[in-house]
Amino acid sequence: MNVSDLPKPVQLALTKLVPASVINNISCFVFYDKHPNDDKKIDIILCTGMGEVLEYYERTLVSSITLPNNAKPTSIKILRNSNCDLFYLVVTKERITILSGKDELVVHKVVDNVDKYDIDDGSCSGQACLRVFRKGDAVPHIFDDNFEQFKRPDISVTVSEAENDETVPIIAHLMRKLTEAKYSVQHSERTYKELLDLHQKVAFESYKKIHPNLQNSVFKNGPEKIASALRIKTKTPWIKVCNQKIVIVIEVTNLNKEDLEDVHILIHGTTGQSIEYTTKLFEETAIITNNLPFWTEIQTQTLKPNVSSAIILIMDTKEIIDSLMSKLNLNAVIFYKRKGQEYLLPVREIELYAKDTIGAKFDAISSTPIDSKTMLAILATTEKTDLLLRHIMRSSETALSLDILCQHLMMERLDHYNNIIIHRSSPYHTLNGVMILMHSEQTDVNDYTTLSVYSRTQSQVLALIHCIHDAVPLTLVITTPDQKLKAKHDDLAKFNEDSIECTQKLYNYHNYAATILKRTKLALKYLDDTMVKMGESKNPLVQTKIGCEIDLFAAGQGRYMEFKDKMRKEAALGVKSLYEDERGESGDSDDDVMCID
Repeated sequence: MNVSDLPKPVQLALTKLVPASVINNISCFVFYDKHPNDDKKIDIILCTGMGEVLEYYERTLVSSITLPNNAKPTSIKILRNSNCDLFYLVVTKERITILSGKDELVVHKVVDNVDKYDIDDGSCSGQACLRVFRKGDAVPHIFDDNFEQFKRPDISVTVSEAENDETVPIIAHLMRKLTEAKYSVQHSERTYKELLDLHQKVAFESYKKIHPNLQNSVFKNGPEKIASALRIKTKTPWIKVCNQKIVIVIEVTNLNKEDLEDVHILIHGTTGQSIEYTTKLFEETAIITNNLPFWTEIQTQTLKPNVSSAIILIMDTKEIIDSLMSKLNLNAVIFYKRKGQEYLLPVREIELYAKDTIGAKFDAISSTPIDSKTMLAILATTEKTDLLLRHIMRSSETALSLDILCQHLMMERLDHYNNIIIHRSSPYHTLNGVMILMHSEQTDVNDYTTLSVYSRTQSQVLALIHCIHDAVPLTLVITTPDQKLKAKHDDLAKFNEDSIECTQKLYNYHNYAATILKRTKLALKYLDDTMVKMGESKNPLVQTKIGCEIDLFAAGQGRYMEFKDKMRKEAALGVKSLYEDERGESGDSDDDVMCID
């Protein structure tokens, strides 16, 4: 079937209901009848030239099945019996296949050697029957109400008014239960948010008690003098907002002959409130174009000698805005170890203003062109996910390229990086901030294209896969590197990949789970006893903690040490239970288990 031969309204409807990668493979289709007694969510049912029957709802595949012998369908119809059960009549060359769609698509009946068929209500009963004329047989085969055997139903099943009346109280009761469940969920969510707010207030009060005094700071020398003494070159911090995060970049070069280990940034705000932040390290990698470097994250928190690197501080924008009145001053130091000794390197005071955290121009993604520092901010505020794209190329399709992805996903190429595209056309789009790095293009039918996707959340990676499947008019199979493909049909066997057999030893965690339950019961019992002792205590300090926190020593230090001893013993039993089978095979009778408190 050629989609271009269909009327224009039908073409528009197909474009809205079916992904672009499937439209060119449609051999026949039928729109769902949306029967009032059937609550299945389906928009369209279509057949492909490879003998597949697919159900789609809102451009998402709901269910699918492959017809016997992979025959190419020529038409498909929707049938229902008196119970409103869903069936599909799929016609191929000299064969009729009846599919059941009650729960999932299954082959219900197959009739071969078919000459013609019709759906007729010869007895005027209001229920049409399927009549199939087979070659060389003048008598038609008439299916029953459930499309099982060739006979007519003798009894019509009807529902009396009394039975309808009996279902009304049940429905009302179920609706009332549903309303109660919705209210309980909303109440639980509100209580959980109040609990989180309470935890944050307790953490803030605890932080104020141990707040350091900046007047007694140990840093007496200037940053340049200490930097020269430690042979590490610092540059002025670069501050930018990217992906709803505040990014502070300090470019450094380790001029020592040894590696600098455990490198972190420690900051302290002058507002007196605690600030959550993350430190990441990046180093320059191979130059791509126009002498602009790319960056790779260092997972070991170690700076190698004579390598241009960057120490990045990442803070959540919302948290800063909530605690920012007019200006926020941050005192920062770089902490690292060299030859086993710890060092602190002060950094120039960092100032953040309210106007610096708002506005489109301050967002690094909106800057044009994207330079090396902007690229560094994007990499620091995103998560990397590797994907493999396998293009099942057909005769009329062109090879996959970044230009095709830009065209259909509203993404754009970067001026200084010829193998990177980014989505920044709208801050409200699901893919906003997603960056794609193409490592290699597919040069052979058995090869694949490797992509590195940098996204703010993992859900954006899933959304990107859906968008590629939905918008790009190519047959693409997208997986992660650890997934292997195996073709259903012989003509696609060239895409088969060898699977890696898992040889990891599987342990029996049943006994270990039982010890976890015992430890949970011990902890709950001890906490209950502790709260009872707190209620009986006359100590004013203990009484002020009632309702806010639990004093673990309210029952006495001896009772607490006895509780810890029981918890350690149960943990040791759980660890030993994991290796009981292995010890039985090896004959090892060593029962010494160390449990770290």
